[in-house]
Amino acid sequence: MQQDILIIGVLFPAIPLMMINFGNRYIVLASLIRDLHDTVIRDNTSPGDAERFLRQISSLRKRLQLIGVIQTISAIAFCLALAAMIATYHDAVDLASALFLSGILLMTLAMLIFMIEIQIANSALDVHLSDLEDHHEWHHLIKPRRRKAKKKSIEEPPKVM
Repeated sequence: MQQDILIIGVLFPAIPLMMINFGNRYIVLASLIRDLHDTVIRDNTSPGDAERFLRQISSLRKRLQLIGVIQTISAIAFCLALAAMIATYHDAVDLASALFLSGILLMTLAMLIFMIEIQIANSALDVHLSDLEDHHEWHHLIKPRRRKAKKKSIEEPPKVM
């Protein structure tokens, strides 16, 4: 029984750490949404800005939903790990194994959804990079690179004798 509890205990500390990570992503996302809200409300937005903001809002909404699902799945996995430890303590080995396996599967699902959320975040950052590339106001600050002039060899015409 001692060894079974230790095996289950391996997963136990990982789940809260992942939940903290997901919570931090939620906090950052909430800050981004508030900043975007303040920018749109405060400033007069041009049609180009409005289009960009709508793409950001769509991306932020998807990410917010995914993080909520991830946090819920992680919390259930944490509860299952706790239940597995309790079942092991009461020598219900089969129940403990089923609960532990369920917790591991749920954490795997949470990590897969997390990878999807990361891809959406990368796409949102790409929108910002594209916007920076399209801004031509700062292009005058970049000095054009000098091209090295190729040396042309001047061939002498053949001598006629």
